[in-house]
Amino acid sequence: MTLIDTRMAPDRVDRHSTEAAFRAVKWDGTARGYVPSDPPEYSPAVRMHDPEPVDIDAVTYEVIRYALMSANLEHGDIISRLSMSPVVMVARDFQSTLMTESGDLVYLGSGVQYFSNQHALTVRYILEHRSEDGLVDGDIWVSNDPYIGSAHQSDVTLLTPLFVGDELFCWLSNSQHFADVGGSMPGSGVLTATDAFAEPMAWPPVRLVEGGRMRDDVEHLFARQSRVPHLTRMDLRAAIGAIGATREKISKLVDRYGADVVKGVMRRLIDSGQKVFAERIAKIPDGRWSHRIYTEGALPGDKNLYAYQFNITKKGDRLIIDNAGSDPQTGSINMTYAGFAGIAETVLTQQLIPDLAGAYGGAYRHIDVRPVPGLVSCADFPAAVSPSGNQTVMIMLNVAANAVCKMLASGGDDTRQLSLGAPGSNMTSLIGGGLTADGQQFILQNTDGLFGSLAGRPTRDGVDAGGQWWIPDSEIENIEQIESGKPFVVLGRRLGKAGLDGSGRYRAGVGFRATLLVRGMLGGQIVWYVNESFSNGQGLFGGNPGSVARARVKHGTDTVELMGRSQAINGIDDVHGEEEILPYKGMFSMADGDVIEWTSPAAAGYGDPLLRDPELVLADIEDGLATDEIAERVFGVVISDGRIDRAATERTRLGVRRERLGREPEPPVDAPEHAVQVGDVLHVVEGRWWSNGADLGPADESYRPNAVIRETRMRETGPEFDVLDTESADRFVLREYLCPVTGYRIDAEIALAGGELLEDVLIGRF
Repeated sequence: MTLIDTRMAPDRVDRHSTEAAFRAVKWDGTARGYVPSDPPEYSPAVRMHDPEPVDIDAVTYEVIRYALMSANLEHGDIISRLSMSPVVMVARDFQSTLMTESGDLVYLGSGVQYFSNQHALTVRYILEHRSEDGLVDGDIWVSNDPYIGSAHQSDVTLLTPLFVGDELFCWLSNSQHFADVGGSMPGSGVLTATDAFAEPMAWPPVRLVEGGRMRDDVEHLFARQSRVPHLTRMDLRAAIGAIGATREKISKLVDRYGADVVKGVMRRLIDSGQKVFAERIAKIPDGRWSHRIYTEGALPGDKNLYAYQFNITKKGDRLIIDNAGSDPQTGSINMTYAGFAGIAETVLTQQLIPDLAGAYGGAYRHIDVRPVPGLVSCADFPAAVSPSGNQTVMIMLNVAANAVCKMLASGGDDTRQLSLGAPGSNMTSLIGGGLTADGQQFILQNTDGLFGSLAGRPTRDGVDAGGQWWIPDSEIENIEQIESGKPFVVLGRRLGKAGLDGSGRYRAGVGFRATLLVRGMLGGQIVWYVNESFSNGQGLFGGNPGSVARARVKHGTDTVELMGRSQAINGIDDVHGEEEILPYKGMFSMADGDVIEWTSPAAAGYGDPLLRDPELVLADIEDGLATDEIAERVFGVVISDGRIDRAATERTRLGVRRERLGREPEPPVDAPEHAVQVGDVLHVVEGRWWSNGADLGPADESYRPNAVIRETRMRETGPEFDVLDTESADRFVLREYLCPVTGYRIDAEIALAGGELLEDVLIGRF
């Protein structure tokens, strides 16, 4: 296939022109994503509960505050207990929210964090477009339209208004990932779709419960789309039951304390959250921070590259988010405004105010999401978006979190400590389906990627199997659950090594690989996997990239025979069969005796690996997570007879820095007083970039052209990044930006060979 030249948009974007372009667009939820009117334009048929402020004593405030939080958390727990879908019961791929009468967030649960935005958008869409004849207390609406609120069609939202008298008091909402909502592929992520008409049905808000009764016609129509209608019906009823139970709790609270008092607590919660968020961003200087990564393949077989970029500009107490620098919408790798805005809010609240335990509504008042429409990260109708929850969301969480971490690193110690790092850009979970041996249809939605790998942070290593911070309450299925409900035998789940991938001054948690034997199946297909030819999980401030996500399959193996002889099977290389070489993504058939193995990658590291404490390297060796060879090759730490050879380590590390610079490096020097540290090696001194005495230019321009730049082909950096698809891999280099004095890394970027330098950290007014 002929390669394209990936569009390299200018890195320095005029924020004012971007915002003007945003405001010139009609964000109607039909031709493109939905953005509520500003100020809101709600139907006069709906009377809002909007009382004057009342005095609330401290004890009453705390009692009601915790009662509201508890009711919302129990809302989510009821969903997980009543649902029949493992992705909901175990992975907790759902969310519950409590909102004010106008859709302002009061409390968010501990499930998928970016769902909160889709609830608020859908509430406001109902108020603007579905309330002309009034709203009815207790009616429940259902919606999964990505151009209104959902990230993709599989994320189904239910909402209900709660009235006090004839006034709309608040909204209750939940979302959950449904196992299958239709479309041409099991699991409903149609990666071959070229537009929305090849995807599952998108439902704008419609009443599912009316006058206290389920609308059987709507329920039947919704369930009819699914390959597993019994699960779909049960999950709908789980969501309805959870809303009903939560309505009762909130109503009793209002009966006891009065509507004005409870609403006063809601408003105070929002105001308090706003105050905390404002105090924290006030410690960050004005500036602009950007991150960009690439993905391969908008459709199966496509070898082109596509850029996703996330930019955050701070001006006073405002954070302005845009996506300029991203590529035009194409194929099935798109997301809509709802997903983009939800991710922006998620990465900011989870890293800046996680201690507020879901009371994030006030923070949203400081966040202006102003994307350019028609791009892969903010697509216009009829772009295909159904696979976005499997891949595009992960990519955007990664690229957005990296930009936010750079911003946090620019605010000094107080905000640097808040950084969680970026999640891996691929969970690489398997999705598929088929028929069991007794002819029953099954859906596989493997959630093992939620094992997670937390990235290296400014003061500590990431956590091995540490989960995902954007879905903090998630778990994975026990092996027994997988084997009892699906035609698979789990041969093993094994942690990886703390190697080059994910290394840094503080390393990421290691990734893992899982090996499955197909057993008890008439036939089936895996319709979703990821087999990358390059990593796009960039490290922060000199940390090494995360792992490459890999997938392998061998057909007709001798696994059962080996197991019969009690022979240990540690992975796919221990069995014999015909291996099918898998492209980046696509589909493959599976049958009894096949073995599938996939690697969930490690996240990225933080800081130059040469700055890692040798004692931490030795501890990894003692824990079985590294080897003596890895210690020397990756960290420059020499181990002899189980001990650190300090002199040899110093010589080895000096030799690496000498090789980087092509000359003798100098020792580090202390930064001047009042210097602001950005990362490990870079500082701002009197408005200029400073690194160990080297002046790298004005801080409102990029330091990168003035650093020593070294490029190495990605797959030549180490065996961890070697892949079969060298054509795609060789388009990328590891571009190191080095301190001209010491040779330590200021940063290390996964860059398109020959591509422009991304101006990623700019400090000053824009």
